[in-house]
Amino acid sequence: MKKLKKCPSCGKPIYRYAQVCPYCKSETHFSSVDEETPLNSDIPEPAPEEPVGEGGGDATPPAEENGGHHGRLGAYVRHLKEDTEKVRHEYDEKIGSRYSASTIIIGTVIVILSLIVLGFFIAVQMKEKKTFSITSTVDNSLKEVIDSVETELYQSSTIVAKFPDRQRHSMVYLRDGHLHIFDAANLSDSTLDLEKLNAKAIVDYSGSGVLNAYLSTNEKYIIIIASRNAGNTEFGFYRLSTSPENQQLEMLDRGRVVVEKDGYKVSTDARTASYDSNGDRVSGLSSAEWEKVAPKVEKPKKQETVKEKPVEREPSQVSVTEHIKPSVDIVSKPAVPAVPEKITIQPVKTGE
Repeated sequence: MKKLKKCPSCGKPIYRYAQVCPYCKSETHFSSVDEETPLNSDIPEPAPEEPVGEGGGDATPPAEENGGHHGRLGAYVRHLKEDTEKVRHEYDEKIGSRYSASTIIIGTVIVILSLIVLGFFIAVQMKEKKTFSITSTVDNSLKEVIDSVETELYQSSTIVAKFPDRQRHSMVYLRDGHLHIFDAANLSDSTLDLEKLNAKAIVDYSGSGVLNAYLSTNEKYIIIIASRNAGNTEFGFYRLSTSPENQQLEMLDRGRVVVEKDGYKVSTDARTASYDSNGDRVSGLSSAEWEKVAPKVEKPKKQETVKEKPVEREPSQVSVTEHIKPSVDIVSKPAVPAVPEKITIQPVKTGE
C-alpha cells in the first residue's frame, strides 16, 4: 500500500511524495523519491530468486517489478511538477492582466479629471476677463499702438474692450460719463453719442452720463448702463454691436439696473426682468412689453383715510330764542307806573 501524509495546508491525506496537493493545489514541500536514500526508503527489498518451475517457465524477477514501480512514481512526480508549473503560469498571467487593466482604467480616469479641471479653469478665466483680443488676426503694430494709449489712460479711464486686429483696430474706453472709441489705424479718438445712434436712448450727459460698460461673453456686444435723469433714479440698459460694418445701438430696457454674477437685473416698482451676460432676456417683461400689458392689469386700489373737513357755517341773523318754544306760557306783567321825580306830600285837613 502507498504510504500517505497529511497536506500541511488542507490536512487531507495525500501521497507522501506529492509535491503539490491535488485538493488545494498548494505546495507540500515533501521530499521526492529521488531524495530518499535506500536506507530510509520504505520500498520493500527484492525477494530472493525462486527456482525455476516445473513447467520450465521463469518467474518474474522482483527487481523488474520494483523498477516498474519506480518508473510509475517518477512519471507521476513529473506530471505533478508539470501541473504545478502550469497552474503557477496561469496564475501569473491572470494577475498580470488584472494589474494592466486596472492601470489603464486609473490612468484614463486621471486624464479625464485633469481635462475637466483645466476646462473649468479656462472658462473661469475667460468669464472674468473684460477685455480680449483675436490672437489669430492680431497685428503687432496695432497692438503696440493700443497698448501705449492704454498706458496713458490707465488712471483716468476704464478700458472696456481692445480689438488689435485689422477688421476693427480699435479700443473702447469709458471716461467722465462718455464712451470713447480710439481708432488705432487712423490714430483718432471719437466720443460715442448714444442718442444719435438710437432716438429712444436718453442719457443724462449733464449728470452722470454713462455709468458703466461691459464686454459680452460672446464678444459681440458692449453692454451699456447709462443714467436717464438727474439723481440716477432711472437707468437705461443698452447693447452696442462691436461690428464696424453694422454698429447699432439697441435699447433693451429701462429701470434700476443691478449687475449680477451671471448677468443683469432690471427692475421697477411693478416688474422685474433678468438678462444674461450677452444682453439676452432670460425672464420677465421688458419696459416696452410692460407698457403694452400694463393698461390691462388692474392695479390694487389703496385705501386712503379721508379726513372730514370742518363745515364752516354762516352766522345766522335770526335770534335763537325765536326758534325755541317755552314749555310754560309766560303771561305779560302789568306795566308799572312811572315814579315821579319829586313827590309832594300835602297835609290832610281834619275837621275843625
